[in-house]
Amino acid sequence: MYGRKADAVEALRRDFIENDDYKTLRQNPQGGKFASIDYYLTVSCLEYFIVKKVRPVFEVYRQVFHHTANDQKIVSSSLLGEVKTKIATADWLAKFLRLNDSSKLALAKTIAEPLGLPTPDYIESKNQLLSATELLKRAGVGMNARDFNIKMKEKGFITELERPSHKGMKKFKSLTGAGLNYGENQVNPGNPKETQPLYYADKFENLLSTLG
Repeated sequence: MYGRKADAVEALRRDFIENDDYKTLRQNPQGGKFASIDYYLTVSCLEYFIVKKVRPVFEVYRQVFHHTANDQKIVSSSLLGEVKTKIATADWLAKFLRLNDSSKLALAKTIAEPLGLPTPDYIESKNQLLSATELLKRAGVGMNARDFNIKMKEKGFITELERPSHKGMKKFKSLTGAGLNYGENQVNPGNPKETQPLYYADKFENLLSTLG
C-alpha cells in the first residue's frame, strides 16, 4: 500500500499510539547495534491502513477476515495470498485509472463473489452520468464525440492511456484530475483495465462553455 517502508512507518507513528495500536521489536545483532525494527499492528490498526486506500476493497478484506475469524475456519496461505494480490491489484487500478466509486465496486465484486461474500448492488453517483455522445446530442451543438475529445485533450481534461491486448497496445481515454470536475471514469465492462469517461449531465453545459 505504501511505496516505501519509511512512509508507512511515518503514518503509523503519526496516527497511532505505540504499545496500544502497535508494538515495535528491535532486532539486536552482535555488536550491540540495532539491525532493524519490526512493527506488529493490531487488527483495527491494520484495517485503518487499508480503508484509507479503497473503501469497497476494504469491505472485501473485512468480510474475508472476520468471516474466517467468526467461523473459526483456517484459510490456506495460498488463498490469503491470492486475495491479497487481487486487493493490491484493485488498489493500483483504482488509483491509476482514477476510477469512480461504482467502478471500484465492480472491482470489489470480482474479488468478493468467488468467495461467496456479499457486496452492495450499487453505489449512488453524485449526479446523472451519461456519455459525451448522448450529452452532445441533447445539447444540439453540432459537435461530434471525436471533436469533443480533441478539445478535452487540448484543455488537459482527458489523457490517453494504453493497455496490452491480443492485437497489441490499445489506447483508451481517462479523465485527468481537472477533468474529474465534470465527470467520472467508469470501468469498461469488457475490460477492468480500461476506462470510459462519463459526464455529469448538469455540468455539461458549463463544460462546453469552458471548451469554447
